[in-house]
Amino acid sequence: MNSLPIIALIGVAILVTSTIGFGASLTNTPTFNLIGASDNNAVTTARGNITALVWTEEVSTEGVIETDEITFAVGNEDGTEAHDFQICAVIEGPIGTYSPAAGSPPACTTTGSVAAYANSTGHTIDFVTPVNVTSIVDISFSIEELDQE
Repeated sequence: MNSLPIIALIGVAILVTSTIGFGASLTNTPTFNLIGASDNNAVTTARGNITALVWTEEVSTEGVIETDEITFAVGNEDGTEAHDFQICAVIEGPIGTYSPAAGSPPACTTTGSVAAYANSTGHTIDFVTPVNVTSIVDISFSIEELDQE
């Protein structure tokens, strides 16, 4: 005997019971989530890039090579206007440890005005907690154009 129709009937009964039990009505017409549709606000991307990354390595008191600073350049890809940028970074270490710690604000810096199609060099982000360079899993950067309207 095939038990598939019985299992399907029980599943529908559970679905109906739980739907009504949570205050929904089976007569409501389902609607689509319009992600990226015309009723959403547009979010523009920064017209900048981060290049020439160098991290400073130091030997800790335990004899481990660590980093607590990243130096980089920021380029403005807009050919007509100068822009200010904010760059933030998080270093992921072993076993889900982060610098800055998870739940804390990321380490950030602001460039000041970068001319159209120009690079601005010598920007640094300092981390409070040094990370062993052999344990770095990932470094995440974000760049935000501060003067967008």
